[in-house]
Amino acid sequence: MPFHPPWSGAFRLQTFVHRKPEALPVETVEAIRAAILGSPLMGDTTLNDAFSGTYGFSFIFQREALSQVTARFPAFVPYFEAVLLPDCNAFLLNPLLIQNGRGVNAHLDQSLGVYGSSYSCPTAVSVLYVQVPEDLSGGQLRLFHRGKEVAAVSPRPRTLVTFRGDLVHEVAPVAAGAPVLSSARISLVLEQYRVRPAQLARMPFMAQQSRAGASA
Repeated sequence: MPFHPPWSGAFRLQTFVHRKPEALPVETVEAIRAAILGSPLMGDTTLNDAFSGTYGFSFIFQREALSQVTARFPAFVPYFEAVLLPDCNAFLLNPLLIQNGRGVNAHLDQSLGVYGSSYSCPTAVSVLYVQVPEDLSGGQLRLFHRGKEVAAVSPRPRTLVTFRGDLVHEVAPVAAGAPVLSSARISLVLEQYRVRPAQLARMPFMAQQSRAGASA
């Protein structure tokens, strides 16, 4: 994926969004799916109100803590190998599960903002579509730049999407095809940040966020 040179310390994708169909083998994505659905961390979303009614869990971690995350989720290793950007040093990982009648409201990713107002949006956000029901209706990823829609991505199994972290985005409500959690629209999302050493020192090495115990 081509990047603009750094400007004010930030890298940006030269295009708004990059798509890679069939990014990982079927068996790899199936292992990721099983790890997500089988995780004891699964529960109501830990993210902000834009994600109300969705499910998942999350990890905020520094790059040096990656081995701790993959020790918990070995199935995610090929995903990280495919998406990690070399100049990013802080991340939020979030499996996102969306059922019928739910979506994600328009928002700008700024998950590290809980550690101080100096944290900006990520360099990029990477999304792997892990499970997309055959009869899914709705659930498109919509990207906006300066108030104008610049892309609408219909989820496809095994497709990897990476988009600029400064884009407002939303997920259209799922109208049909995902009546229970096991048949939900499932994506694995990685917000990738490039932060200064002083900012890195203020955030945890690794932090797990979960509201386990939710039912479908």
